[in-house]
Amino acid sequence: MTIVFEQVFTLFLFAAVGYTLSRCGVVSTAHSKILSSLLVYVFLPCNIFRTFAANCTVAYLGANYRTVLAAVGVLIVMAVVMEFVSRLFSREDYERKVYRYSLIIANYGYMGYALAESLLGSAGLMNVMMFAMPLSVYTYTVGFCSLTKRDFSLKKLLNPVMLAMVLGIAVGLIGVPVPSVIGGVMSKASGCMAPVSMLLAGITISEFRLRDLLREPRTYFLVAMRLLVIPLAFGGVLSLLGRREIVEAAVVLLAMPCGLNTIVFPKIVGEKCDIGAGLAFVSNIAACITIPLVFALFEIGG
Repeated sequence: MTIVFEQVFTLFLFAAVGYTLSRCGVVSTAHSKILSSLLVYVFLPCNIFRTFAANCTVAYLGANYRTVLAAVGVLIVMAVVMEFVSRLFSREDYERKVYRYSLIIANYGYMGYALAESLLGSAGLMNVMMFAMPLSVYTYTVGFCSLTKRDFSLKKLLNPVMLAMVLGIAVGLIGVPVPSVIGGVMSKASGCMAPVSMLLAGITISEFRLRDLLREPRTYFLVAMRLLVIPLAFGGVLSLLGRREIVEAAVVLLAMPCGLNTIVFPKIVGEKCDIGAGLAFVSNIAACITIPLVFALFEIGG
């Protein structure tokens, strides 16, 4: 549990640094667009491609296809349940969409992958990314379209993250060796993902006054569901299947705090971002306690 806490707290400190630098005027919130672009177009795709290219073999898929099937099942259940739960949080349609998205999709892409690699190694990260595949499809189709008030479109799957995943799977299955120079570049780029993503979180949250983010009671109920109820419930059910790698992947993903898409996506259409900012702020602080607790209960990370 100590190791997990150290990893989580380290990431939190990067967010605190980003917040402090922004509030002190050292960096501008306008810089968040640069960091976001680097994450989406460079750091995260490099990490995804590197992991799939190194681990995705025919033998692996044959032994672990159940991970994706389990993820699909979890996503379907959450989509149905959270549709009703979100109605308990708000009567306003767009607010319900924000709450629903926050309950279904956590910050697995940046924080979850970083923790998985540091605690479970490359093989564990591969399992986590496999479990995340259906969630990624949801994020860039249903999630994006609902939060930006756009019609559903599969064209949103043509993005750097999904392309890196497909290309990495192809390279892994074919067995094409990645040149050492390219591999080195991708390894170093992947190492930037976690600190840059948390710096971005801190800078983005700094746009709002903390007292405004802390005064909404609904935030605490939703954060408790996001960080405790959801990972414990699904982790417990999946434990009945008796496959350790599926449980680890699910818990690592589902125990993460709320992400920044509920801030970034609403900005595209001029919607208020205070709900998403409040969820991100409170959940990232609470996660320093809840993630080590949940991981300890499922014996993840030692």
